[in-house]
Amino acid sequence: MKFPLTTQLVEEARRFGLRSACHDCFYWSAARSECWHGWPDEGQRRWPLDVADGATEAAFCKEFELR
Repeated sequence: MKFPLTTQLVEEARRFGLRSACHDCFYWSAARSECWHGWPDEGQRRWPLDVADGATEAAFCKEFELR
C-alpha cells in the first residue's frame, strides 16, 4: 500500500519510532533475504523514511507484523 511521503509523516515516523521495513517484520527471512509470502521489498527498504532523496511516496505492507 502506498501513501504520500510528506514531511509530517517523516517527522512522526522519527518521533514515534515507526517501523515498516521488511527486516523488522516477522515474515522476513534474513537467511533468504526475502519475504516468506513472496512480497517485493523495494518500498520498505527506504526505512527510516527521508524526503531528502526526492521521493514522493512511502510503501507499507498490509501483512507487516512487527517482531
